[in-house]
Amino acid sequence: MGNHASSCPNLNHRRPDAPVRCCPMCGAVVNKDIPVRRCSEDEHATSRRGRNKYCMHCDKQLIHGI
Repeated sequence: MGNHASSCPNLNHRRPDAPVRCCPMCGAVVNKDIPVRRCSEDEHATSRRGRNKYCMHCDKQLIHGI
């Protein structure tokens, strides 16, 4: 899991009811009430095209070296 939550600019960190499990920028869990989902490679490819560094559903790092 990512460990940059304290310096991450993503606003989901400030929301008490974030609509996603994990932050797409740093990978930190922002809503532990949403269960981890098993994602497909197609879903991960779509997230990569959206420039998400981490999957919002399973916390897998999608983009390396950024």
